[in-house]
Amino acid sequence: MAKHLVVDADSHVEEPEEAWAFLDKQYEDRRPFPLVAPAQPRFYGLNAFWYIDGRVFPKPVGSYNSVYGTPLQMEMAHKKPWTIGSQTLNDVDARLKDLDALGIDVQVNFPTLFLEPLSDDVHFETALMRSYNTWMARACAKRPDRLKWAAIMPMRHLPSAIEELRRARDLGAVCVALYGTVEERMLHNPAFDPFWAEAERLQMPLGIHTGWSHPGLHRSGEGPYEALAITFTLTVMMGFFSFLGGGILDRFPGLRIAFLEAGLDWVPYLVERMDHYVGAGRPQGRPMPRRTASEYLRDCQLYFTCEAEERRLPDTLTVVGEDRVMISADLPHTEARENAIQELQERTDLSEATKRRILGENPAKFYGL
Repeated sequence: MAKHLVVDADSHVEEPEEAWAFLDKQYEDRRPFPLVAPAQPRFYGLNAFWYIDGRVFPKPVGSYNSVYGTPLQMEMAHKKPWTIGSQTLNDVDARLKDLDALGIDVQVNFPTLFLEPLSDDVHFETALMRSYNTWMARACAKRPDRLKWAAIMPMRHLPSAIEELRRARDLGAVCVALYGTVEERMLHNPAFDPFWAEAERLQMPLGIHTGWSHPGLHRSGEGPYEALAITFTLTVMMGFFSFLGGGILDRFPGLRIAFLEAGLDWVPYLVERMDHYVGAGRPQGRPMPRRTASEYLRDCQLYFTCEAEERRLPDTLTVVGEDRVMISADLPHTEARENAIQELQERTDLSEATKRRILGENPAKFYGL
């Protein structure tokens, strides 16, 4: 049987200290650094933290809970099956070896630490993002045929976001990494229109990723279960509403958008719910989308990642479309399955043609590979 292209549409880098090597000189004294604490079972192996502007990240206990595997001094990182060099991309050959073992030809990598806001100073956070983007561009440039990257955007300061969008494109990013809200503001707030206009002009794909972008939701999570299942996930659905129900796709129909790491089962539910309530704003005179959510889903450039084990995947594909769904390995996060690629390949309820689309053809089209 001939081998077909496999593209991992959403994996990650666990940021090392080198990610801040390109920080603007005015922020050198605020450069993030790791703190290491004694290992405690209640921290789930998260016993190292980034110290940024007087706060620590991640926050494994209490309100504003967040869980991830950077900095790499933590116990969790050393228990993973991947080397530290592979997790950080400091050892590109090690990451490629992992890709080969999993049958992945091309991988698109997203940030990890930026899953939550890092500073109240939006200019400092912008500088952190710029340093990260420069570092990622250089890391992936060592094997640009196999390692692609998504650039993080400083959406809390829109002029900087538009400037960074252009710079990221020139640096070789294949996508921009965004979250479903910008703090409490939803993405269809007209203030963000200049960014969508520039993304459409540049034909830059948008990746709406799970993350703790909404402070109110984030505050509600007091443990990893709710942090990952609820406060981390619901923002993707809020972003989905903004593009289809908030009028963004009416104003910028050329946008290409993917909704990442939230699975696929939620899409039919939310589309039906939006179709049911689409007229609710008319009595108040609020601007309304020109079409129903199901019509946007059918006609616009919308993509999604699925989980390899979703039981209802064949049925969901009939609603979403076989040409819109991509696979995510989610390396090197702890949520990653042993091998999502193989798990999907071994399913007997999907045709070989469907598998080829999900594993390679669809992500290659979305990212313009």
